[in-house]
Amino acid sequence: MNVQNISSLPDFIDKFIKHNQDKLIEIYDESIKIYNTGLLYFQCDKEQNNVDVMFLHVDKILEMMGEQSWEMLKNDAGDKKIFLIKEDSNMFILKI
Repeated sequence: MNVQNISSLPDFIDKFIKHNQDKLIEIYDESIKIYNTGLLYFQCDKEQNNVDVMFLHVDKILEMMGEQSWEMLKNDAGDKKIFLIKEDSNMFILKI
């Protein structure tokens, strides 16, 4: 996987997040109350104009990226909310 730093998300993802930001933060906050740790995961399909959103708790995250990567991401984010966005073969990490 090629990891790159970018200054902005693809336009359609950025618009989706901005338009739904309050609800996304509500989902994140409610899920954190239940699971204590995790992230909000977005599966995006621009062709189908579809974005699936789900909260991933630590067990699912470890399956996807391994413990070391999760610890680095969690520590880097500090108190920020972590949004992991998958679009085709690209992955984006947004910290709010």
